[in-house]
Amino acid sequence: MAYSDNFPLVEVPGAEGVTHIFCRSPGGGGDGWCHLVPGKDRALLIDTGFGIGDLKKLVSELTDLPVTVVNTHNHGDHIGGNPQFEEVYIHKEDAPFLYRAMEGPERKAPPESEREYKYSDADLVQPAPYKVVEIEDGYVFDLGGGYEVEVFHLPGHSAGGIGLLDKKRGFLFSGDALVWTPILIHWPIPDERYNEFLTVERFRDGLLRLEEHKNEVKRIYPGHSRLGLKNTLITDMRLCCEELLAGDLSVREFLPGAAGPLHIHGDAKIAFHESRIHTK
Repeated sequence: MAYSDNFPLVEVPGAEGVTHIFCRSPGGGGDGWCHLVPGKDRALLIDTGFGIGDLKKLVSELTDLPVTVVNTHNHGDHIGGNPQFEEVYIHKEDAPFLYRAMEGPERKAPPESEREYKYSDADLVQPAPYKVVEIEDGYVFDLGGGYEVEVFHLPGHSAGGIGLLDKKRGFLFSGDALVWTPILIHWPIPDERYNEFLTVERFRDGLLRLEEHKNEVKRIYPGHSRLGLKNTLITDMRLCCEELLAGDLSVREFLPGAAGPLHIHGDAKIAFHESRIHTK
């Protein structure tokens, strides 16, 4: 597949040497971002998109540095390209989902009439084994030259959701935890072990630690929608959580379909369900 308007992976140069890779959604909703963050000795690739197109080749064209890959969480639009790489880091609570994905069925492209852009079965990254490295809150990726990226556990949207703070640049790569569009905290999963993390309360707890580092954050780069968000979103999101936890379930708008009601504070929006507010 040639690099063109139809190609699902498009490089977008960012500030201070960071490259944002735009990943077109195959279904027309939720286009995503991967982020390539260079240090002196290594580069960090944050997320691997939908698994359509040769992300590894594109990354090799963007940097000569050895690349470490990390997932912000386990959802398919962030881990699809993982099998192209030998090793992937992820928070320990989301690691089991990667092992399941490795064993998934062969991927097939939908009928051409249902695709948002041109791609074929040959462009799909197929399930395959790779090494998973489990990390926790506070883990630091040392990229050399003083470039250190710290992990902040931000559960709620997923059990092992994380944000990654490039402390030298002041850039926070927030996955789906801090986004311009709403964060979704409104569904349980079959495994009760992980449901305790899928609540507004657990999300608030993670935000409290991140908020202590708010002044280190110059800009926020999420996994979807607008990039370069202000650090005030961190406090807005924490206050949005606090209101829900205090029983303020007021709704100013709804997401389409079954995605749920939105509670809003400032620039923060949380799509919630009453059963997913407090941790039991």
